[in-house]
Parts: sequence; structure tokens; C-alpha cells
Amino acid sequence: MRLIKVYSNQTSFKTVEFNRTGLSFVVAKQKNPEASEKGKTYNGVGKSLLVRIIHFCLGAGKDDYTTFCEKLNGWEFSVDFEIGCNKFTASRSTADSEKIFLNNEKLSVSQFNKKMGTMCFDIPEDVSFLSFRSLIPFFIRPKKESYVDYRKSGKTGSDYQAYLYNAFLLGLDVVLAQKKYNIRKEQERIKKLEKNFKKDSLLKDFFTGNKDVVLTIIDLEERIKRLEDDLSIFKVAEDYGEVQIEADKIEKELFALNNSVILLQNNVENISKGLKFSPDMDKENLKTIYRESNIHFSGNMTKTLDDLENFYERLIFNRKRRLLEQQNKLKLEQQNKKSSVERLQKELDKLMEYLGEHQALDIFISLSNKLAELKAESDNLKKYQELQSKYKTKERQAEKSLLELSEVTENYLKEIESDTAELRNYFRSLSKIFYPDSVAGLTIENNDGENQLRFNIDAKIESDASDGINNVKIFCYDLTILFKGHNHRINFIFYDSRIFDGTDERQKADMFKTVYHKFTDIDKQYIATVNQNQLDEIKKHITDEEYKNIITQNTVLTLTDESDSEKLLGIKIDLGEN
Repeated sequence: MRLIKVYSNQTSFKTVEFNRTGLSFVVAKQKNPEASEKGKTYNGVGKSLLVRIIHFCLGAGKDDYTTFCEKLNGWEFSVDFEIGCNKFTASRSTADSEKIFLNNEKLSVSQFNKKMGTMCFDIPEDVSFLSFRSLIPFFIRPKKESYVDYRKSGKTGSDYQAYLYNAFLLGLDVVLAQKKYNIRKEQERIKKLEKNFKKDSLLKDFFTGNKDVVLTIIDLEERIKRLEDDLSIFKVAEDYGEVQIEADKIEKELFALNNSVILLQNNVENISKGLKFSPDMDKENLKTIYRESNIHFSGNMTKTLDDLENFYERLIFNRKRRLLEQQNKLKLEQQNKKSSVERLQKELDKLMEYLGEHQALDIFISLSNKLAELKAESDNLKKYQELQSKYKTKERQAEKSLLELSEVTENYLKEIESDTAELRNYFRSLSKIFYPDSVAGLTIENNDGENQLRFNIDAKIESDASDGINNVKIFCYDLTILFKGHNHRINFIFYDSRIFDGTDERQKADMFKTVYHKFTDIDKQYIATVNQNQLDEIKKHITDEEYKNIITQNTVLTLTDESDSEKLLGIKIDLGEN
């Protein structure tokens, strides 16, 4: 893939046409470099914006272009490019940023990226995270953050993803990388599940060692068996409560009746005692008493005593008859009450027998709930026991797999040692241009640490001169991927002027001379935006002929702050950093 042209539907836009091979520079100039007027800087003329526009046309996520689309409503941007012998145009409008036209074929952004990924990269179907959008930033770094770490050119996500992209572009076996990642992810999943188990209140004591799982399960099974046996013979009386109320009522009636029977019995006995008491007061006795008292009784008195005796006898007779009648009445009432007592006692006995044979429904439910609780506890412990055993087995298998995979990786790296040596030496040859006395090289090693990374990929330039060394490292690394990398059909490198910030003047000059030699007479492109002050710095360290051959003849567009029309968009607008 090579870039041909960037343009827009707006006539104010400065169309950019790149050289098909070799070098292409977009230069930013100030009308008056000595002026200190606010806003008159190299920033804002459109250098970095050009990179953003290219990524916009090449399927970048719309979330990063919200302000861009809002403030440039109605704009459409296009990029012409080649892949092999085929020419393509990708056009995307700010009004409908979810669609991209590829050679007039309307595609969703995801469809476009999938198609581009197939055309530009040899991505294995069974490896996750590798895509056109994750890989293209290594050839056109999109943001300021892209110039911090040579291994992270864009939104790389996890360290695993970052190293996966680098391994892929360097031609390493990404299947080995994914295998370790999957094993480590499974180990992390198991640890997370075990952590969740530890939070369970039921299982907490088992993790702390205060309880034994096996013995607890045995104890639970015994309790469950006893409850199941009890419930199997449990007779539920749905009217248990009503029967119990009736029994209590009868019991109270019996108590009252028995008290009445006792009272009646006492009354009968008192009457019997009254009947036995009969005083003997006859007429002769009265006469004897009077004689002894020397009292004379006349005939009339005798007659009166006779009447009195008759009266007394009738009185006694009538009293006995009344008592007998009363006693008989009490005995009859007592008999009736005893009959009621017998009847009620039978009813009570029957009810108590029913209650003795049956249980209340709420008791049955309570016992059933308890049984369910015990079974749930037992099932949880068995599940924990089973999972714990399974986890231990999986952990052992994972450790074994990691050891085997590490050995396979070691053997693999030995087999491709000549390929990795070529990468190492190419990076080293580039870095020696800038730091000839420094230890430098690209090392690729097996990573058998407790992490998700399969390969250690380290671009090294050991130097005391720290200013700009990171930029040089990115420069050397990206060129290594472009010229000596694998699995891609990208034939260009596009740098923003940030690659030159903070870099020593001589090293800047060496960068330009290096790309001139590396990209001359070769079917690849080196594209960069550059500030005029940066060019002025390198001009001190190269000849006029070199400056002409490298810079002057390869400047494809010059942007200035002289007026808004001389900027990339041709209008004044603040799009912000993003």
C-alpha cells in the first residue's frame, strides 16, 4: 500500500499529492519567523491535521472525530492509494461518518476495515485483536501519544495486545503468543472464581481452615436423612388448628362440668348427713323433766304436749321428705352431668388422638424448609469440593502447558534465529548511524514470566545522550518493520514533525540523509511533515546539494501562517487536539 493523494470536496482545501516512491515532505513555514504575534506559529497550519484526515479516510473510530465532524460539517475527504497494481479511493463525509466509500462502494466503517485488513495484512483468522486499525498506526502514527513508546503506536489496549501487534509485524509466531495469553486468562479466571468463593459466607470457614469439607458433608447427609425419614411418616392435618381449638373448648367444658359434679356430690352427702340427724323428743321425756323440776302438769297441759308431739313428728317427717326429694333431684342432676362428662371426654379423647397422629401444616413446612436449606448447603459444599478439585487439576494442567509452551517457544526462537538476527542487525545498523559508540540492537526473547506475554521485544540503544534518543529509537524501529518486517503489504512510513522534536540537530540531519539513502531507487515511500525551523537546523549539517536533493526536490506542499487560505483547510477553524 502506498499513498497517492489527499483531497476534499471543499475548494479551499490544499490537495496533497505524494511522490509515488521516495521522499515526500509537507513543510510548515512562518511568514515572519522573528515575529512574536500570538497565533503565528508552526502549529495550526494543518501538519498534524493531515495525518488525522488520512486516518479518518482509512477507517478511524468516529468517537475520536466528534468535534472534527461537527465543525467541518459538509466536508468530505478522500485518499487515493495503491495496493499492488490496484488503485483505490477511500472517501468519507463528516455528515455521514459511519460510512466510507471505497471505489464508490458504500461500506460501513467495520466492513471497510475488514476489507482493508485482508488487502494489507496477512492476519490469521483464529487470532484475536489483530486488525487493520490496530496495525496501520505503526506506519502512520496518529497522535502525540504515538511518539512516546516505539511499541505503542495507537490505542493498543493491554500490554498483551501491544506486544502481539509488534510480534506479528516482526514475523513472530502469534499463535504461540495467543496460547500463552489464553492459558494465563484461564488461570486468572480460576483465581477470580476462587476469590468469589472466598467471599461466600458458607465457604469462608473452609478457606480459613476452620472446617473440614468432607466431614461437614457427611454430617449434613446424616441430618438430611433423619429429616427425610421424619417427613416420610409425617401426617399433615390442614385443620390441625381448628381441631386444637375445639379440643381446648371441650377441655374447658369438662373442667366446669367436673366441678359441678363435685359440688353436687358434696350437696348430696350433706343431705345424707342431715337425714341421719333426728332428735328424739317424746312426751314422756318432757313429763319427766317437769317432775324433776317439781312442776305440776295439768290435764290441759298434757293435751297440749300431745299436740306438740304430734306437731313435731309431722315437722320431722316433712323435713325428711323434703331432704329426700332434694337429694334425689341432686342425684339426678349429677347423673346427667356425669353423662355429659363421659360424652365430652370421649369427644376430647378422639380429638387428642387425632392431634397425636397428625401435625400442623406450618410445622411440616418448617421442617421441609429446613430440609431444603440443608440440601442447598450440602450441594454448595459438594459443588465447591468438585470445583476445587477441577480448579486444582486445571491449574496443574495450565502450569504443565506453560512449561511445555515455553520449551516449544525456546526451540522456535532457535529455529528462526537467523531471521531475528536479521531484524536485530538491521535495527542495530540504523541506530549506529546516530549513536556509533553505543550498544544497540533489537532483542527477541522468550518470556516465561507470570504474565500474558509470550515474547520480550526490546529495541535497545544504550547512550548517555537522552535528548531525542526515544525519537531515534522509534525511527529505527519503524524502518525495521517497514523494510525487514513481515505479514504486511504497507510500503510507506508517514511521520508527523513530532518525530524531530527534542532531537539533536546532527541527528535530525542524519535522519534525513538516512531516509534519502534508504528510500532512493526503492518502491517505498517516506512521508513527513516538517517545520521550517527544523529544516534550518539540518541545513547547517548538510551540503546545499544534499539539501536540494533531499528537501527541495521532495517538498510536495508548503503550508504557512501568512493567511488562513495558506493553511491546509484554507479556512480559519479550531479543531482542538483531538
